[in-house]
Amino acid sequence: MKKSYSIKDLFIIVLSRLPYIVISAVICAVAMFGVSKFMIDPKYQSNVSLYVKNSNKAPDSNQSVNVNDLNVSKSLVSTYIVILNNDIVMDEISDILLSRHSEAELANDFKIVDGRITNRSLKACYNMVAANQTEVLKITATTKRAELSQELCNVMAEVAPEFLIRVVGAGSVEKIGDAKLYPNKVSPNVTKNTILGGIAGFVLSILIVFMIDFFDNTVKSTEEIQDRFNKPILGEIPHIGGKTKKKEIGKSSDRKKKLLFNDKNNEIPFSVVENYKSIRTNVTFSLSTAENKIFAVTSSLPSEGKSVTIANLAVTMAEADKKVLLIDADMRKPVQHKNFSLKNKKGLSTVLSREAVFEDCVNRGVKKNLDVLTAGVIPPNPSELLASKKMREMIDKIKNEYDYILIDTPPILQMTDVIGLADIIAGVTVVLSYGNTTYQEVQEVQKKLELGNCNLMGFILNNITRGAGNSYSYSKYGRYKYGYKYKQYDMNYRTEQSEEKEEEKSESNSSSKKNKESESKKKN
Repeated sequence: MKKSYSIKDLFIIVLSRLPYIVISAVICAVAMFGVSKFMIDPKYQSNVSLYVKNSNKAPDSNQSVNVNDLNVSKSLVSTYIVILNNDIVMDEISDILLSRHSEAELANDFKIVDGRITNRSLKACYNMVAANQTEVLKITATTKRAELSQELCNVMAEVAPEFLIRVVGAGSVEKIGDAKLYPNKVSPNVTKNTILGGIAGFVLSILIVFMIDFFDNTVKSTEEIQDRFNKPILGEIPHIGGKTKKKEIGKSSDRKKKLLFNDKNNEIPFSVVENYKSIRTNVTFSLSTAENKIFAVTSSLPSEGKSVTIANLAVTMAEADKKVLLIDADMRKPVQHKNFSLKNKKGLSTVLSREAVFEDCVNRGVKKNLDVLTAGVIPPNPSELLASKKMREMIDKIKNEYDYILIDTPPILQMTDVIGLADIIAGVTVVLSYGNTTYQEVQEVQKKLELGNCNLMGFILNNITRGAGNSYSYSKYGRYKYGYKYKQYDMNYRTEQSEEKEEEKSESNSSSKKNKESESKKKN
C-alpha cells in the first residue's frame, strides 16, 4: 500500500521533528562557520582594465562614433582573452615574478616545478572578461595576498599590449590606470557561508525526515490500520512513565511504573485512565453478542506491552463492579505475578497438570472484584497444556463465576499458544506498539489467527509517543492531540468523587433520621 501525503501531513511531519531539524541546521551552520573561519585561506583581489581599440590612430575629436568600430573592438576583446590565457604569456609572467621574488616566497601561492611556476596555477589566479559586454577588458587576479594580486594585475597589464599587437596585428590596447591594493578579503564570506550552511542543514534534515517517514513501515496511524486490516481500533494508550531507555523496555521496573494500580504518586495522567475505560467499553460491546465473555490478549512480538495492557484492563473492568479473572497463560515468560506482587509456586500450569485444583491456585481479591491465576511453574509443554482437555474443563467450571475472563497469551509470531484456545474464547485482542510493530508483522498476525479460526476482535495501539508539553498524538503523524493538564483534571476528578461521597453520606444521614423519626412515632 503506497503512502499518500497531503500538505497538512507534510507540515505535521516537519513539526513533529522540528527540534531535530533545528539542531541539524545549527550544527551545519556552526560547522560551516568553523570551516570558513579557520580552515579556508582568505583570498584577496585586485583588478585592472584595458581599453581595446580596432585602430592604432587616435580618433579625431570632430569624428562621430562609428558603431562598426565598436563592434569590432568588442570582438577583439574575446580574441585578446584567448591570447592572454596562452602558455607563452604565462611563461613571460612567471619569469617576471621569479625575477622579483624567491621561489620560497612564491611557493605558498603557486605550484613551482623545475624552478618555474606552472601555467595552471597562474591561470587559476586570473579571470578575464569583457566588462558589461563592452570593449573594455577587465583583468582580475585572486590570491592569498593582497599585494600579490595587485602585482599580478600590473604585470599582466605590462605584458599584454606587446603580445596582443604582435600576435593580432590589428587594434591597440590602452591601460586604464594601475591596479590598486585592496586589503579587504573577498573570500571566504563567513556570514554568507554560515547562513548557507544553516539553510543546507535545514533542507537536508527535512529531506531525511521525509525519507525516514516514507520508508518507515511501523504502525503510527489508527486510520491506516483500520483501512489495511478492516478491524476496529479498540483503544489507544500513550507512553506512560516518562522517558524509558531501550534497555529497560519490558523489564520489571518499566512495567510497574505503567500499571495504574501502582500509581501511588499520581504520575499517570488522568486521560490514560479514561483511555482504559474507553477500551473497556469497546471490549464490552465487542463481547456483547458472543456466547461467552472470555477473550485473550496477545501481541506480535515481545516488549509491545500486552501484559501491562491486559493487567490495567482487568483492573479497569473490575472497577466497573464486574467480577473479573485474569489468567496468565504466558507460561514461558510469565509476568503477571510480578505485576501484582504475587507468589508463583502454584498457578495455571499446576492446575492443568492436575497437581492442584483451581481453588488452591487462584489468588482471590487481588484487587476489588479481581482474581488472578498466575502462570505457575514453567512447564516443558505450554502449548499442549493450553490446548488440552483439562483447560476446557477448567474454563467450563469457572466461567459462570465471573463476568469476564481475560487470558494473557504469548506473542503469536513466536508462539501460537493462543490458537489452541480458539474454541473456548470469544476472540483475541492484539496489542500493537506505536513506532515498533510493523505492518508486515500485523499482517502475519492476522493470517495466523485466521488460519487458527480465531476471532480477531481488534487492535490496541500502545505506547504512543508523547509530543511537546502534555500532548500526545492519537492518529497519523499526531493529527489529533489532547492537551489536557492531567494533574489538574485528576484533582478535579478526585474532588468530584469526594463531593459525591459527601452527598451520599448526607443522603444516608437524612434517610436514617427519617427512619428514626418514623420509628419513634410508631412507638408513641
